[in-house]
Amino acid sequence: MVQTDADAGARTRSALERMQRTVYFATGLATVLVAALPRGANGFLAQIDQLEPPFWAFTVLVGVAVPASYAVLAFVLSMRTMRWLVTASAAGFVLAQALFVPFMTVGVLEDGAAPWLQGFGALHATLLAVAWNRPAVWAYPLAQGPLVAVVEYHASGAMLEQSLLDGLGALVTCLILTGAGAGVVTAAARQDEEAARAREEASLEASLRTGEREQARINALVHDEIMSVLLAAVRTPSPAGVPERASRALESVEGIRGAGTRSRASAYDPAELLAVLRATAGAISEDIHVAATVASSTPVPAAVVASLAEATGEALRNSVLHAGGPDDAVARTVDVAVTEGEVRVTIRDDGRGFVPRTVSPRRLGVQVSIRGRMAALRGGGSRVTSAPGAGCLVELWWRAEEAR
Repeated sequence: MVQTDADAGARTRSALERMQRTVYFATGLATVLVAALPRGANGFLAQIDQLEPPFWAFTVLVGVAVPASYAVLAFVLSMRTMRWLVTASAAGFVLAQALFVPFMTVGVLEDGAAPWLQGFGALHATLLAVAWNRPAVWAYPLAQGPLVAVVEYHASGAMLEQSLLDGLGALVTCLILTGAGAGVVTAAARQDEEAARAREEASLEASLRTGEREQARINALVHDEIMSVLLAAVRTPSPAGVPERASRALESVEGIRGAGTRSRASAYDPAELLAVLRATAGAISEDIHVAATVASSTPVPAAVVASLAEATGEALRNSVLHAGGPDDAVARTVDVAVTEGEVRVTIRDDGRGFVPRTVSPRRLGVQVSIRGRMAALRGGGSRVTSAPGAGCLVELWWRAEEAR
């Protein structure tokens, strides 16, 4: 099956989001396992007829059903929706604890059992810490200690000392799990920050390289024009067309003089765009075939040309490095299509191919110099399509109407 970069992008999530979804999923499974454990008189099934029916259903909903559903919902709902669902479920759980004694149909639970909810509070502590990772989430575990002690003392008719010990145990357990949840999401958030910083630095370096390469290409072209004009001028007799060539060379010199201050608003005509892309390909390998179809004379913004050149260069360098070994004959082509309001560059090779979704987000070549660079360009876009043994296709485009 051929996979595209768009397919991979749909699966690409931040480290924080991946961690949150994993914890939600694991907590959902843990809820199912804890609910399935035989708990005798302390289980919710044993306490059905000791609670008012509507209230008993409410306790099962917030204590078991909703947390267990996270095993599925973690991969279906958005993180924003999951956050508020977790918050509502935790608030409902605390409310169920507070109302447990008033909604009992008996004076104390049979066999001195503890309210069945007492074993599920730590799950909500973990979920809240993962969902929010704010100082306010510590209020939940701190509230669980006295809440568990008071509810158990009145519902079970237990000795005060035993109720206090159980409350202390709930407090310690919730504090530990809150700390663990906060720790893992903090680490994941820091990983995202470091990755973003690395991408920003790589993007800046890529921009600097683009400017240097563009300047070098222009200087080389001007040098060649000037030298050819001088050589032609000293010949006797002087070849026809020397004045016109000298005029073009002077125009090139003027262009170089203004290159350092060339703004992003300046533009290249399609022929200049093609020259830049051909020079980019030629600098990487002389065997790369560049074909062009031009159906527009509208100039292309310099920023667009720079982004297309850098992304094309990165795609070709990746192909040279990874599409085949030193002895493999890999064909590489670049097709450029310029139409009214759109530029499209297609880079192909018939090399060994790869699976785009397996490319690590830390591989900044594809992430920054191709996908990131084109995504940062208003109106720009990219797609990488490949499969093992099927070569690689990189598509780059810019649409003027989307840049407005």
